[in-house]
Amino acid sequence: MAQQKIVIDPVTRIEGHSKISIHLDDQGLVEAAYFHVTQFRGFEKFCEGRPFYEMPSLMARICGICPVSHLIASAKACDQVLAVRIPPNAARLRRVLNLAQIVQSHALSFFYLSLPDLLLGKDAHPEHRNLLGVVANHPDMARDGVRLRQFGQSAIEMLSGKRIHPAWVVPGGVSSPLAAEHRDCILAKIPEMLTIAGRALDWFKSEMEKFREEIRSFANFPTLFMGLVGENGGLEHYDGQMRFLDAGGRVMADYPDAS
Repeated sequence: MAQQKIVIDPVTRIEGHSKISIHLDDQGLVEAAYFHVTQFRGFEKFCEGRPFYEMPSLMARICGICPVSHLIASAKACDQVLAVRIPPNAARLRRVLNLAQIVQSHALSFFYLSLPDLLLGKDAHPEHRNLLGVVANHPDMARDGVRLRQFGQSAIEMLSGKRIHPAWVVPGGVSSPLAAEHRDCILAKIPEMLTIAGRALDWFKSEMEKFREEIRSFANFPTLFMGLVGENGGLEHYDGQMRFLDAGGRVMADYPDAS
């Protein structure tokens, strides 16, 4: 059997542009596999020579799906450049903005990218195995996904003034307070969003029973894990230190070392 190469281009179910090439040997076994990032952004280059205080706004443009993540990370780096401790309320507002980003991004990942495969089945025709297929066959779940992501995006807009590529988080804090009417609007919508999230989680947990065999075998191998943790070791999304765990859940290292 001659050597073969299988190319998957483009790779879907991700945000970005990439392809995968799989090389088979003479026996048809995988000899090598490569994940190719096929886009060039150039952020490192066009940021050279620019003042540091422009970095948060520039970095937000790395991604149209998760601009808040890059915005906050860059602003925190600028805080360190300035050697400042930002006001507590500014830190709280940054955290709220980051949570709104997590809501909209996770809603997109689950409802828009993963749900078509889970809900319609991996053997469904690709022309129908997408968000439009979910809308046609399960309109209530599609509506939940749109509604949850809408809430995250609107919360980002009410906090920062823009849904995409906001510049509200700045070195030293944030550029304006949260208006009382916007605060009340966000709070009023949270019960509905919790209901939607709970409904999706209940469905997902029940659905996982159908995929026990795939879970045991597909891409299941020992690996290390990394995440942010707070002072009590709980999961963090805004601040804290990096913690590394082994496949058994044992702590291997913290950075910076708290000891």
